[in-house]
Amino acid sequence: MSFLTYMVPFAVVVLFWIQGMIPPAVVFHFAVYAVLINFIFFLLFHSGINLKFLEPSLTAAQMTASLIPALYVMYFLADGQARAIFMLIIVVPLMYGILALNMRQFMEVGFWFLFLYVALMLVLFLRKPEVLDIPLELVQLMVYALAIISSSLIGGFIYNLRLKLRQRNSELTDALVKIEEMANVDSLTGVYNRRRLFEILTQEVNRYARVQGPFSVCMVDIDHFKPINDTYGHQAGDEVLRKIACEVSRDLRVIDVFGRYGGEEFLMVLPQTPLRGAAVKAERVRQQIEALRFPGISEKLRITVSIGVAEYREGEDIDEILSRADQYLYTAKKNGRNQVVSEQTES
Repeated sequence: MSFLTYMVPFAVVVLFWIQGMIPPAVVFHFAVYAVLINFIFFLLFHSGINLKFLEPSLTAAQMTASLIPALYVMYFLADGQARAIFMLIIVVPLMYGILALNMRQFMEVGFWFLFLYVALMLVLFLRKPEVLDIPLELVQLMVYALAIISSSLIGGFIYNLRLKLRQRNSELTDALVKIEEMANVDSLTGVYNRRRLFEILTQEVNRYARVQGPFSVCMVDIDHFKPINDTYGHQAGDEVLRKIACEVSRDLRVIDVFGRYGGEEFLMVLPQTPLRGAAVKAERVRQQIEALRFPGISEKLRITVSIGVAEYREGEDIDEILSRADQYLYTAKKNGRNQVVSEQTES
C-alpha cells in the first residue's frame, strides 16, 4: 500500500515533466527513491529488525521518509502554484498515522513535515530567490501548517477512538469467556456442571458414530452424605464436595472429564476407554476419596463413594448409558456402598 501511494505523486511528477516544468532526471530520481525506500522498509519488516524499535510499524519513519522526494521535486518547480498543488499530495501520508500513531506522535511527525518544508523555503530563498513570491509563500506555509495541525488532531482523535474500541472489544471478549465459564462450570465445586457434561457426552456419541472408539462413564455418589450435613452443617458438606472435586479432577488425563451431575453425585466421562479400563480408573478414584482427610471439619470424618461404570453401546442415546451407569451405582449402594460396580462386575 505504501508503494502504491508513491505512484500518485509519481504520476504528478511525470505530468510536471511533460509540461516542461522539471528536467527528466528529477522523474528518474523520484522513481529510484520510491523503489529504494520501500525496499529498505520491506527488508526491515521481513528481517524482524523493526521489532527492535519502540514503534515496530515504523509508521512515523515511513511518513517522514515519504516527504523527502516530494520536497526534492518542489525544489525544481519554479512556479509557486505548482508547488502548492504538490503540497496537497504530500499531506496524504499523514493519513497513514491514523493506523498507528497517537496524538503526540502525530504532532511530532507534523513538526518534521513543517521543519523540512521551512528548510526547503530557506534553501530556495538562498539559492533561487527569484522563484519565490514571499507573500504567497507565507500564506501557503500558514495554510500548510494549519492543514498539518488539523490532520494531526483529527488523526490522534481517531486513533484514540480505535484504541477505546479495541479495549472495549477486549473487555467484551473477557466477559464472554467469563459468561461461558459460568454457563459450563459448577459454582460450588469448580468442575463442569450438568449442562456441560451433556454437551461432552453428545460430542462423544457423535465421535463414536464416526470412528467407533470406545468411551465409558462413571457415576460417582458420596455415601451417607446427608448425615454429614446434619452432623457438621451444610458448609462442611460443601467443603467435602469441593475437596472431592479438586482431588479427582487433578489426577485425570487431559482428555478425561469430571463434573458435578447433581447434589452429591458426580459424573466422570472417559474418552477412548473401554469398560475394563474405566473400572480400573473408577477403583483408583474410590481409593483416592477414601484416603481423604478433613481436618478442618473433623479428624474422624471419612468419606467413601459408590461408583457405577458403563461403556457406551452402539445406537444408545445419552439417557440410556447414564441409566445403565446409574443402575450399577444403585447396585453398589445396595451391596454395601464404598465399591465399584460395572457390567463386568455383575457378570
